[in-house]
Amino acid sequence: MEYIKKAIARLEGNNSEIATAFLISEEYMLTSKHTFIAADIDAFKIIFPYYKSEKEYTIDEIFFEQDTDVDYLANDIAIIKLNEPIFDIQPLPLNFPEITIDEKWESYGFPGTNRPVGERFTGTINDILIDRYDQKYDINLNCEVPKIIDAQYGIAGASGSPIINNGKVFAVFSNEGKGAIVGACSLKRSKDFILSLIPNLKIDLIESPLQRSIKKAVENTEMFIEGFSDDLQIFLRTELYTIQQEFLSNLEEIQFFLKDSKYPVANEKTMLDGIEATLEIILMIRSMYGNIKILIEDDFANLRVTSGKDFNMSFVYAQERNQIMPEILLKMHNKMINKSAAQILIELDKPIPPNPIIFDNCSSSFRHNLCKSCGQPFKFEGILKTYIESEDDGLIKGIENNSFSLLNKAKIVCGECVRKVRDQVENTEGLKRMVVEKVYG
Repeated sequence: MEYIKKAIARLEGNNSEIATAFLISEEYMLTSKHTFIAADIDAFKIIFPYYKSEKEYTIDEIFFEQDTDVDYLANDIAIIKLNEPIFDIQPLPLNFPEITIDEKWESYGFPGTNRPVGERFTGTINDILIDRYDQKYDINLNCEVPKIIDAQYGIAGASGSPIINNGKVFAVFSNEGKGAIVGACSLKRSKDFILSLIPNLKIDLIESPLQRSIKKAVENTEMFIEGFSDDLQIFLRTELYTIQQEFLSNLEEIQFFLKDSKYPVANEKTMLDGIEATLEIILMIRSMYGNIKILIEDDFANLRVTSGKDFNMSFVYAQERNQIMPEILLKMHNKMINKSAAQILIELDKPIPPNPIIFDNCSSSFRHNLCKSCGQPFKFEGILKTYIESEDDGLIKGIENNSFSLLNKAKIVCGECVRKVRDQVENTEGLKRMVVEKVYG
């Protein structure tokens, strides 16, 4: 619900006109038409309470279907073109399905009685007014939460709110009905109008497994964030939903990264496992400098953070469930040692790989723990010798005798140590300092 709320705005006119609207592309929004009848469009302010609430947007143009005659009312839907595009909010996807009675729906809007913070609505579809095209809405919704039985409730400001089923908008709130019944306008009725006006509109009719996994991982990461102080939760949620938007906007890069971060091998199934863990770690690293870049063609790292010209730091993020750290590190080492740049690093007595490594979901066995934060100081040769006593010596074939010392110089930290900073910090500065200490110190 958080990413949905971020895309929903309050509309406020000068003459007590109030409504709700929601983003459907970088510069277009959907809302209800009746709000603008006899209203001064230039006087409307558009505010996103869950995104830069201090910033106000205005309407550049507004479009709606014209009534054909006195007996035929066009669908109560209006399209707003903003005065400037918004690039860092994920628009809500639209759908034009055949609607059936008793389907569940949810919504979020800004009714008059709950104007500052908004209201969540849920219920079922009560009736479909198939033959009633002489009115401005064609669906009756049964609103169960909240039960709208009080005439003083003031649902008027929720007009234009998105009606959502299976993560996609299929209708908008129109007018209040009697009791808990609310009128809604199906998008299907205005499909040609919407698509003709916004020809490049992205309609997510089918989500890929990766898209679903990312959205589910974001929901689960919300629970991780709840372990932080209240002030940090606000900061981290903002970062989390920015990451979600970046992931969903760059699926090819994310797919490559998820596959590349699985050591020693990855397949279609394992690639989607553990995205929650990946999000948590990226969220922590991003908190340091406010940005993170996925590296596609780097032989020694897959993540990088930058801060102006003064800071540029690469990481290796490696995830393999229940694998043993020495085995994964050796596999990585074998892949990297054949690169020409690796030979130069060996001559300079530099570590292979040269960047800090974060191992996630590995075996927690202390015997095989290479983390310099929670483990004892170690010599890699010693751990390796113990490790291969009952294992296949083939793991170390191809590694020169004098190169084990380079593994001793690698900076290694386990994902759990990075996550545990949430129990040790109270503010953003403390978080940044602790993450740097854990990962780079």
